Amino acid sequence: MPPPFFHTPDWHWPPCQSGRWSGGNKVNYSACKWYQSSVAMNHFIGGKSGGSIYYKPIQCPTGFIMTGTRMYGIGDGVDEEHVDAYCCPFG
Repeated sequence: MPPPFFHTPDWHWPPCQSGRWSGGNKVNYSACKWYQSSVAMNHFIGGKSGGSIYYKPIQCPTGFIMTGTRMYGIGDGVDEEHVDAYCCPFG
């Protein structure tokens, strides 16, 4: 059983992809991991906390594909979020 904080990405219908791309490559859903933005805990400019950034970039490592994202509040103002990407091996 996954830990209580584990979140399986929400799938919407119809899916954007079937899990198989041209060339026969396939997503390995059994080896997915969460990756966090390098500035995930920083505060936004203009927020109540007086931050220093405008956006929170995140990308999957080479050979992985992003299948989900999550955000949750970290600060004392509006739009203060922690940002993560759910990345799965692709090959």
